[in-house]
Amino acid sequence: MRLRQLECFRAIMIHGTMTRAAELLGMSQPGISTMIAALEQDIGLTLFVRRGGRLQPTPEAKLFYIEAAKALESVENTKRIANEIGSGQRGYLAIAAYASISISLLPRVLSVFAEDRPDLQMKIISRNSQNVRELMSTQQFDIAIAELPLDYPTSHMEVFSYTCQCMLPIGHTLASKSILTPSDLDGVPFVTLFRGDPIYQQLATAFSEHGAHWNVTAETEFFSTACELVAAGCGVGIVDPVVSRPFTENVVLVPFEPNIEYQIAILLPTREELSQVAAEFIEVLRPHLQA
Repeated sequence: MRLRQLECFRAIMIHGTMTRAAELLGMSQPGISTMIAALEQDIGLTLFVRRGGRLQPTPEAKLFYIEAAKALESVENTKRIANEIGSGQRGYLAIAAYASISISLLPRVLSVFAEDRPDLQMKIISRNSQNVRELMSTQQFDIAIAELPLDYPTSHMEVFSYTCQCMLPIGHTLASKSILTPSDLDGVPFVTLFRGDPIYQQLATAFSEHGAHWNVTAETEFFSTACELVAAGCGVGIVDPVVSRPFTENVVLVPFEPNIEYQIAILLPTREELSQVAAEFIEVLRPHLQA
């Protein structure tokens, strides 16, 4: 018993004649007749009889039609789901990402991505960047986003680099300057990322080379927290201009020299192929991460 035989049978049951079934299925009438004869032989039932020149379904055909229709519906539904998976409309997308990007930018991009994919299931798990890398090694996530540097194969990451800006509370005396240097910030209360973070190390070097006093009054793990501290008047700070943009509405941004570089990367699986839906999401995400 083949699917094409069931399709011919269903078409006759619905439309009443072999001629109409042949038109709908793009077959010849003899071809439809051959299919029905083969189906009757396969299942051992007589499905149609001719009465008064018209084709009439037997009682057995009516009972068989119920199950045949279910079977065809199931196959067609399976094909539809396969097409949706192939086109990225259906599927499962799991992302491991560091906190700052997980709070605002990532949810916004995902919401846009999901608009045309109502059957897409999404999962975001937030960790610090080192833990993100460790989670990725378990292959439990489709993609990951983490801050660099990381011990991860460069062949499986896409890197985005940013030049940080200085952020100041609104109304700060230095907010009107066109550019700020460590000399301008000599002794000014400063909010920074934790000691040992690459941003901390770059700033320490910059202030030392300018012979300026770096007055660190607060340390935090995330740029988002640093933005809130600066907005509240706890000092000035450094922030990336792209990923952390949603957190900088209540601060003033001024270019800073020397350049303080901040890098993040999309991490790809190392032991399996990227899913279709993950590949499509990266295409949507990429413009949001480009400076």
